[in-house]
Amino acid sequence: MNETTLLSIVAEVRRALSRLVYARATLLALGVALSAWLLFDGVRAARDGAPIGTGRRAEMAFVIALVAAILVSCVLARRRARGIDDVRAALWIEERDGAAWPASFALVTLVEALVGLRASDDASSPSEKSARAITESPLLLASASAVLSRADVPRALRRSARHQLLGPTLFAGGALTVVVLGALVRSSASGSADAMLRAVTGDVATPTPMPPLGAWQVRVEAPAYTRRAPQQWGDVQNVSAISGSTVRLRGTGPVPARVIERVVGDAADTLGAARRERVVVPTTTGEGWQVRTVASDGPVTLQLDRGGRSRLLVIEGRADSIPRVSLLQPARDSVFRTPEGSLTLVASVRDDIGLGQARFELIVSSGEGERFTARTVPLGARRFAGEPAGTIRATMDIAALKLVAGDIVHLRAMARDAHPSSAREYGSSETRSFRIARAAEYDSVAVEPAPPLEVDKSRLSQRMLLMLTEKLEKQRPRLARTTLMNESITIGRDQARLRQAVGDVVFQRLSGDVSGEHSHSADDGHDHGVEQQQGKLALSGGNTGGVLEEGDDSPVIAINQPLLEAYNAMWDAGRALEQGDPKAAIPHMRLALAAIERARSAERLYLRGKPPTVIIDVAKVRLAGKDTGATNVRRERDALPPREARRAVRLVLAAQLVARDVSAARDSLAVLRVEALGDSPAFAAAVGAVLEALATGGDATGAFVRARRVLGGVVRTDAGVWSRGVPR
Repeated sequence: MNETTLLSIVAEVRRALSRLVYARATLLALGVALSAWLLFDGVRAARDGAPIGTGRRAEMAFVIALVAAILVSCVLARRRARGIDDVRAALWIEERDGAAWPASFALVTLVEALVGLRASDDASSPSEKSARAITESPLLLASASAVLSRADVPRALRRSARHQLLGPTLFAGGALTVVVLGALVRSSASGSADAMLRAVTGDVATPTPMPPLGAWQVRVEAPAYTRRAPQQWGDVQNVSAISGSTVRLRGTGPVPARVIERVVGDAADTLGAARRERVVVPTTTGEGWQVRTVASDGPVTLQLDRGGRSRLLVIEGRADSIPRVSLLQPARDSVFRTPEGSLTLVASVRDDIGLGQARFELIVSSGEGERFTARTVPLGARRFAGEPAGTIRATMDIAALKLVAGDIVHLRAMARDAHPSSAREYGSSETRSFRIARAAEYDSVAVEPAPPLEVDKSRLSQRMLLMLTEKLEKQRPRLARTTLMNESITIGRDQARLRQAVGDVVFQRLSGDVSGEHSHSADDGHDHGVEQQQGKLALSGGNTGGVLEEGDDSPVIAINQPLLEAYNAMWDAGRALEQGDPKAAIPHMRLALAAIERARSAERLYLRGKPPTVIIDVAKVRLAGKDTGATNVRRERDALPPREARRAVRLVLAAQLVARDVSAARDSLAVLRVEALGDSPAFAAAVGAVLEALATGGDATGAFVRARRVLGGVVRTDAGVWSRGVPR
């Protein structure tokens, strides 16, 4: 046997050993993938009852696990196969030579020398010379040939393959067997699989397992009078329907074993046990089954059982509300002296579905004492074609009603929707009353209304004179001197008359005289309280400025002192106007107006005033307090009412049930939500948020906490500038 034949045999062994490594890795990857698939599907079956091996998620898990396992196995196998070279293959052959033990390693030495000789480029190196000397040894070549002739290489390879692949094959085969058995169990509904299962178990009475309920479709057909098209949903858990709507629930597969309809909420408390719960019989259709029921005014649940599992459909029934009517005109009650004239009537009507008709209704009551008669008069009737909102108008002719003194007319607007029931209640507005006055009601003394106060009249007149003077000053560049003088003197005369009226008020209040513009002086023999000095008024005692000085502290003088200032300012303004200088008169007229305003304020009583401004020296009081080391005791929260306490317990139980059975928790929360729709809409909305979080598969912890806070009336606040926090 020459060197070429020897190396070809060793190379063939090396390739066979590498193939064994890759085959072992492939079998292990298949077994791991099947095991991961079975584990994932087992957990899914334990949580929501899905059959083993069904569903797109299980298939996706198997594909992902298989690809990942093959990639990891190929990487590891490639790393291991790199270590199998010709020298390692020669050593493997030496180890299989059982006749020469301990091994001579002649084949390993020769192969190692030949491989080194092929890989070397430097023929003069010592290692190259040593390797060439080894390969030229006839004894070493004969020993290596003897090793190959004694070792049965094909048989040894078969034995090694059987030894290395037995364990992975059993592992993958066992997992595959479990998958096949699961497929047989899943297909037990078919005749062939059922016969096979019975033949294996030997139980001829084994019933055919019924699959659990899957997806369904819901169709709601509203009553005909609503004129609404049917609505259809997919696999939903709750639907909303008007009272009287037909709800059809369709599904595929065998007919459900049991369907129970329950009334929940406040409506269930008024019903007997037989009426709160009843059994609905499903019907078979061409593609599956159907359940039909009619929505009521309150929430109703449908519980369907099949295959050991149950599902819940919540029907949120709501009543058709009566129309809402508002009487816009007339806006208030009235009393008429005579039964004459007319009134415009306007009312707005609105309904949640559609209006049918609306009208005004008049109830006329006549008589007195114990003898009364009443009659009803319809007015302004209008029909609607199902509009959700509208307006009705009419005119009430009072004379046409033939009213007499003492009659009372009660007016209201009424509306009705398109509900076909004859006993349907009308929606009505608030009532307005109109009465015809009796003649005896006017036998009373007439009281003349008091005229406005002189100060108020003076304020309006002074403002008007000021506006006229300002307007004249603006037109001054365009007016002739004669025209300007005439207009200015006219305003000055009006100012003088107003000044005289203010002076009369001052003299009447302080001295009792009717008029102040007659001869008053300090030596006329009596004290007037005020006196004229150079045309102006001054307080007695020589106070010509009209300003209070020390000693002038009389309350009467203090109240009327602004009128003195107004009088004197009017005097200065009148002199400027008489000289044709409106610009100089404007400042004095403004002072007079401001003084009159102060006089009006002085005569009024203000019960409320501006609180004093509290100034705190922050730098002084900062860190001035003392810490006692004791904290306030937290106030004990009030216990929940019995109904809210029961709902809180049910909410906690549903939260605990989420970890074990999500579908059952959703059903419990759905029933809890519909029960709270009527009396606690905020809590119902919070529970609805929990259901949405569960439907999306997210974390519902925050939604549960918010629902519990809403039920207990807990308001959370964020830390703010103030200690009370900011409401959230």
